Amino acid sequence: MTSDSKTILFISQYAGFIGGIEGYEAKVSDLLRQQGFETCLLYVEKANKFADFVRHFDRALDMSSLGSIKEEDFALTTLHKISTPSVLEKILERFTPTVFVHDHDYFCPKGYKYYPIGRKNCCRAYSRAFCATCSCIVPPRHFKSGLKDMLTKNYLNAGRLYNLIKTAPRFVVLSNFMRTRLTSNGIDESKITIMHPFLSFAESALQKPVNEVAKIAFAGQQVMSKGTPLFLEAISKLKRRAEVSVIGTGGRLEDFKKLSQEMGLADRVNFLGWVNNPMKYFLEADISVFPSLWQEPFGLSGIEAMSVGTPVVAFDVGGVSEWLEDGINGLLVPERDTSAMANAIDTLIADESLRKTLGENAKKIVLEKYPAEKFLENFRKLL
Repeated sequence: MTSDSKTILFISQYAGFIGGIEGYEAKVSDLLRQQGFETCLLYVEKANKFADFVRHFDRALDMSSLGSIKEEDFALTTLHKISTPSVLEKILERFTPTVFVHDHDYFCPKGYKYYPIGRKNCCRAYSRAFCATCSCIVPPRHFKSGLKDMLTKNYLNAGRLYNLIKTAPRFVVLSNFMRTRLTSNGIDESKITIMHPFLSFAESALQKPVNEVAKIAFAGQQVMSKGTPLFLEAISKLKRRAEVSVIGTGGRLEDFKKLSQEMGLADRVNFLGWVNNPMKYFLEADISVFPSLWQEPFGLSGIEAMSVGTPVVAFDVGGVSEWLEDGINGLLVPERDTSAMANAIDTLIADESLRKTLGENAKKIVLEKYPAEKFLENFRKLL
């Protein structure tokens, strides 16, 4: 690290838009570049919309370039997600990165942090024997790479990854919930900084449309942990009419489309897939729904919806309650309770005044708590 460098290194598994992690990296890089920093991405794999993703960085290098760069080239090295212990080991030999922990992958081989039977959320600290065995209890579709690869990943690689990441000198998390997860897994609290995400608020000044039929938006990666089946179940229980948009792509998208049809929701639920600007749909929506099954580290799409005055109905999981205050800027319901979620949505559809009040509060709270200036102030403390 040198005092005259203004280049920030981002180290990540993927170069492409997979989910919230990669979207966060792109937005942070854009913000830093606007402030006069240069940004460099070091990645392992190319992913969805690779060309669009790397445009957010001044330079993009694959891992073959690892040996040609050194820590002194950068003002700060940030590590966002690495899935392979052999790669992480090589990185840690050359760098002392600040690790941004966005999910549970370093402490849960499965990553979802819930039990395979019943999908009840797990609060255990990492244990190689227990967690590896738990992560091997999966449907047959997860055996595509073979049983040997699965056992190697869960019993050997996961333990190595856990032990390696604990040696990092500094960690950044998005919520107090994630800080407690790290401390429960043996990370010293003094090494952990909470740094909330930021929003640009470009759309916050736009006028929300008046809809004849209530519009509901749900944005998230289309995987089981994001709760799409629970969302569809809640929609099927609504007593009031609504137009529903599901935004995002993922490995289970086609399964969820089929499930929607089987539930008789094909004419009510529109799966939009990947969209470049989900904020457009949050602005048009009367209600945003956040139905996550897993323990959300934060839940960025929730505050994105709130920034344009859209109240959120969400399950009370993970760090969600740190930005959603029940009855203030949205409605918080017990996790996996689809009847309670449906009732909350129906309440907001029926009560325009409540919807407007919650939406106005939501926008005000988000504008105060998540400006770019506050994020930059905290980020500069890492340098």
